Amino acid sequence: MNSSAANPMPADHRRHLFRRVHALLAAVAMVLATLTAVPSPVHAAAGGTVVAWGDDSSGQSTVPDGLTGVVQVAAGGNFSLALKSDGTLTAWGLDYEGVTSVPGVINATQVAAGYFHALALLSDGTVTAWGWNGNGQASVPDGLTGVVQVAAGDRHSLALLSDGTVMAWGDDSQGQSTVPDGLTDVVQVAAGGGVSLALRSDGTVTGWGYDHAGVTLAPPAGLRGVIGIAAGGDVRLALKSDGTVTQWSENHPRGFAPSGFTNVLQISTGGTHSLALRSGGTIATWGDDTYGQTVVPAGLTGATRISAGGAHNLAIVHPLVGFPQTARTVTENAGTVYLPVTRTRTTSTATVNYSLGGGRATAGSDFIFASGTLTFISGQSTKAIALTIRNDTVAEAAETIVVGLSSPSPGTELRSPATMTVTIAASDQRPDALISTSASSGYAGDNVYATGATTAQTKTTTVRRTGRTLTPRSFYVRVQNDGTSTAVIAVKGSRASSGSTVRYFSGSTDVTAGMHSGSGWRVALARGAYRLIRVQLQISSTVRAGSVRYASVWGTWSGDGTRSDLVRSAVNVVR
Repeated sequence: MNSSAANPMPADHRRHLFRRVHALLAAVAMVLATLTAVPSPVHAAAGGTVVAWGDDSSGQSTVPDGLTGVVQVAAGGNFSLALKSDGTLTAWGLDYEGVTSVPGVINATQVAAGYFHALALLSDGTVTAWGWNGNGQASVPDGLTGVVQVAAGDRHSLALLSDGTVMAWGDDSQGQSTVPDGLTDVVQVAAGGGVSLALRSDGTVTGWGYDHAGVTLAPPAGLRGVIGIAAGGDVRLALKSDGTVTQWSENHPRGFAPSGFTNVLQISTGGTHSLALRSGGTIATWGDDTYGQTVVPAGLTGATRISAGGAHNLAIVHPLVGFPQTARTVTENAGTVYLPVTRTRTTSTATVNYSLGGGRATAGSDFIFASGTLTFISGQSTKAIALTIRNDTVAEAAETIVVGLSSPSPGTELRSPATMTVTIAASDQRPDALISTSASSGYAGDNVYATGATTAQTKTTTVRRTGRTLTPRSFYVRVQNDGTSTAVIAVKGSRASSGSTVRYFSGSTDVTAGMHSGSGWRVALARGAYRLIRVQLQISSTVRAGSVRYASVWGTWSGDGTRSDLVRSAVNVVR
């Protein structure tokens, strides 16, 4: 008889047990997703490339050519491991005891690197180990299954099981393989040197073993809110939920995390140095720099995973390709324009396709464009797409062209923005300036676009030189928007020549100061609207008969190129 049926568990106990199991599983998922898990299938399909720096005495920082599709890295003593999205492994560096001679693993989901041994967690929850086995660290316990994470110290190994318990094997000379009794609810393990750490679902940390100086490894008192841990030769790190890092390293200070350190997403510590991956994909380092391991390569951004080894580092980066801006506006007379496309990480070749993605402009009549492929060679960060704008005589509203990027080569990803909208500014938006001596009729200059005095439409009147005072003469200028949409037109007026004064009015408002200013008097006009300006030209009685004095008015609008139209008023002094 089923004892649970004969003596059922009280409901409140069942709920409590369910909550504990649910919390444990949720915590495992969160920590593994943050620190050790293989990326999601969408991300894993592309994978990334590897950047390495620091000690390269055994080739551990010389990344194999063509290595792409990498989803996790692990740095050991003098060797490096990369897990690819297809579940295979690549190793390089010192092949001590065959540590870089990877067995035929094709279904790995996580890797860990010790000093000279390596572990691979397989998709069925079992573990494979290889490399130096002097302390049994590469001898996986018989029947070990249900593993969700592995970690490797110098000469020992750890496995986190799905029930929240920990299995350890290998060197135990410092107590690093003696798991504390009753240790449960573990969501992450870390191993380094002769130490072991376990992060529990309540955000606390348990440590066992001791460091090279024989100091025990109890975490700082009151350490709470931890979501990630890392252990190295001399240093232990804890990543807290607020993005800060706590470090403890008894008797072996190798530098501490920078003051005010925040926005950390992942941590790793090696023999004598530490790494932190921060939001935005930047990497911070501290500790021993004997081999340049704390000098992050210039321009290294966009990192998604990190790992610190004995004296070298590995980082996964996803070379990103995209436009530097989402939109650009050109004039109809722009001719051929070039749309830049940029990429990060330029250590390999890469390609990306480009094509039309929509818009209101018409191919052939408004622009010329051919889809194609951009090829970046090693060291090249910028390419350009050619787009030719056709300048016609048709008055048209603003039109758009959308150009998109697609199908980046393996190891490269699209970044935002992956499309650019090119706007062809409204065409033939030229202000039309007309002039008359009457406010209502006799205008000259309609549809004549003049840019200088020799082509300006001129209206002339006379003033008779009699007596001391010459009557002022008025002219009327209509500045009209004869384009296809609302425009802001800068209207300017000339200053008076010798023997005359000039003033400008809009209605009864004197706008002389504005029209004499550097930017002009700015007038917003709807399509077809106009503004009437009165030009008052006063001639001095000292001006001799037969002389002519001028005042000019012009409007300028920047759209389909910069367009101006000029008219002149002229007063002829007669006897």
